[in-house]
Amino acid sequence: MKRYTKQLETDLPLLAVDLGYSARSKSCGVAWSGGAVVQSLEFGECIEAVAQQLSNVGRHTLILEAVLSTYHAIQGNPMIRGEFEKGRGWYHGPGVTTFAAALRFVCELDRVLPNDLRPIPLVEGFLSYKPVRTAHSEDALRLLVEFDHAERFEALSDSEPICDLLDGVPQIRRYNKPA
Repeated sequence: MKRYTKQLETDLPLLAVDLGYSARSKSCGVAWSGGAVVQSLEFGECIEAVAQQLSNVGRHTLILEAVLSTYHAIQGNPMIRGEFEKGRGWYHGPGVTTFAAALRFVCELDRVLPNDLRPIPLVEGFLSYKPVRTAHSEDALRLLVEFDHAERFEALSDSEPICDLLDGVPQIRRYNKPA
């Protein structure tokens, strides 16, 4: 059984991560159901905090504000995964960084979690097109609080998960419509 699954379970608590990728700044925000504190953390601290929450409390639905799938056209070139990301494609600009951060995050989290703590439902949070800049902790809280109301998208049918730890392409939830 793979570590992460695209199959959602409505009875699990939510754990939301606005994933950043910086050498020195607190580029990640973390929030979870029932958590009293929303945190801004460095990348490595974020992995530790998520691993600790999952290890102590058990499985959650993990919402990552990061690229969790890719799509390539027949000729092999990267393309957007659907109209939902037009102008904010996964393969250019900030999308490339979130792709790299997500890949490292899911692999490192898998490495430190107990082997029997699986499958962890995984959802891609797409919090783009923001009208103003917000703190990572605020973004994590939005991913959590607005989860049930965010628009739902499936990536194009030939899309692939970012790595073999996922049992398929996770659902994408967009939190802001483009202007």
